[in-house]
Amino acid sequence: MSRRDEKTVGLVLVTYQSAEDLPPFLESLTAAVEPLELDVIGVDNTSTDGSAGFVEQFGGTVIRNRQNVGLSAAINQGAAATNAEWILVANPDTHLAPGSIATLVETARTDDKIGMIGPQIARLDGTHYPTGRQFPSLAVGIAHALLGGVWPGNPATRRYFGKSVTTVSDVDWISGCCMLFRREAFDAVGGFDTRYFLYFEETKMALDMHRAGWRVVLDPTVEIRHREGGSMRSAPFRKIRSHHRSALRFYCDFHQGSPWLLFAPLVAAGLVVRGTASVLRTAIAQRLRR
Repeated sequence: MSRRDEKTVGLVLVTYQSAEDLPPFLESLTAAVEPLELDVIGVDNTSTDGSAGFVEQFGGTVIRNRQNVGLSAAINQGAAATNAEWILVANPDTHLAPGSIATLVETARTDDKIGMIGPQIARLDGTHYPTGRQFPSLAVGIAHALLGGVWPGNPATRRYFGKSVTTVSDVDWISGCCMLFRREAFDAVGGFDTRYFLYFEETKMALDMHRAGWRVVLDPTVEIRHREGGSMRSAPFRKIRSHHRSALRFYCDFHQGSPWLLFAPLVAAGLVVRGTASVLRTAIAQRLRR
């Protein structure tokens, strides 16, 4: 491929039943990226609601998959289709502030070793959404899984979500709803791990970045809005299964070569219990809505 375009941000926009979120997201794009150029690559995972059409109307190039290949594989497809030096992965349920992505690029340019960078995130009502998190230990992960839903302020959950930062800081991993990558770093780690169909794909990517010597950074001077739960509306039971399967996979990847890997069966059993409880809660909630 020819020399990378350093003045262009290549947005990889993966869609799956995203028509409700796309119009405000697309409207925010140009102002978020200016004065840089924008190359939009949409990758649609078998939507039936016209999601791909919204991206085409905006002027983006769309790859239509014949089957849902998952988020990681779709991101890699989109990244391969753009010649941009900067790869932006953003969810359709985010609202990008003017200048937000251009500022992330400017921050990333301050150090050639910054491979992955993200903004501060707020919910639509303005409250803080945790990003810049730590890789959890076994004890913290178990305690957060058991207590997070009933006691959100417990010490394990606070530790899992990490401390707020006020300056550009290195972190373990950033939220996958908005991530900017240096092309060299993205290619160096081989893109996203396609074993992660959905969930924990950004956590594994950050782990790969760290292991390859790249910096993972949070820039709190940039803030975007995220519609929490916006990506959870369709196929909720499939997403519960994917979440818990990916959680176990990440535990094994993170502890590869470590004695902690011996606890994988215990972690798996706990995730089965937690996943079953999530399925029951979702089923009850759906029945009440009907």
